[in-house]
Amino acid sequence: MTKLIQWLTVLLVLQLGLVVGLNLSQTGLSAPTSQMRLISIGNIEIDQLTITNAQGEQVNLLKKEGSWIIPIDGDFPADHEKVENFLQRLLELQRGLPIGTTPAALHRFMVEENNFERRIALQSNEKLIAEIFLGTSSRARMANARSSQDTSVFEIKLATYEVPVKSEEGQDERVVQIPYFDIDAIDVPGVISLVRSRSADTGTSTNSDATPATELWSSVELGPGESIQQDGADTLAKSISVLRVTDVLGKDMKTIYELTPPQLTLIVKTINDATVVYELGAIEGEDDYVLKASTRPEYFQVPSHLATSLVRATDRDVIVLKQE
Repeated sequence: MTKLIQWLTVLLVLQLGLVVGLNLSQTGLSAPTSQMRLISIGNIEIDQLTITNAQGEQVNLLKKEGSWIIPIDGDFPADHEKVENFLQRLLELQRGLPIGTTPAALHRFMVEENNFERRIALQSNEKLIAEIFLGTSSRARMANARSSQDTSVFEIKLATYEVPVKSEEGQDERVVQIPYFDIDAIDVPGVISLVRSRSADTGTSTNSDATPATELWSSVELGPGESIQQDGADTLAKSISVLRVTDVLGKDMKTIYELTPPQLTLIVKTINDATVVYELGAIEGEDDYVLKASTRPEYFQVPSHLATSLVRATDRDVIVLKQE
């Protein structure tokens, strides 16, 4: 009786081991199905990205000497971080389980070569590496999609509105900014010339929202009983550092956008001994303003709230304190 119990125990252990082994084997086989990437390019570096919508509108981004540019805008700089993050997101898209595999499903979900909401083409050295078709969507922030190498449709975490075809969406909106701590002097012609003191504590901090140190800004253009309102002068520097453009207007727009003379002129000197001249003017019939920076050949559209804040910050009464 004891031997029988021993044999039954051994048999039970073997059966349990077989069950566990089969479960592990099935898990190993099924796991990759939901983890497979929509596209796979290996170690190939993408240097061209083209997005097309259903109406044939298209934007092309090109990587040149390590930086992304927009050829249609005269090789204007693209937002490098935004483009790289978008590419990374594309490469990490998961296939999941197919929601359609027939030609009729491809047509219904709008992921065909000539029937799509967005077509995203990735190239390297002018060779097509991968192509994604985005189609219909049944949930927020999701879209039905297909790789050109696939005959199945998958739901992915990328909405069509997150894939714009307007070139201004990819432009580097910070292209005219001067970092706050790089500003060494500000000249507002006819108003005031400001010089920044470079003490040990003001040149190393990275918090541009911090309260300015005592006598951070000074000027030789003060009259009797006048002094610099440090917060006011610092607000002007910060307004320059957050300038943001919303569109490129062109390279020959001075007479069109009333910059003769400009409504505001600023001359900024940096810690690198560079001089940047800003000219700001109104756009007739619009709320936004036009901006010209000497560092760029283009004229830019600037949001109204940023432009008006900059204009207010140059008011002498805001910068200079007069003793009673």
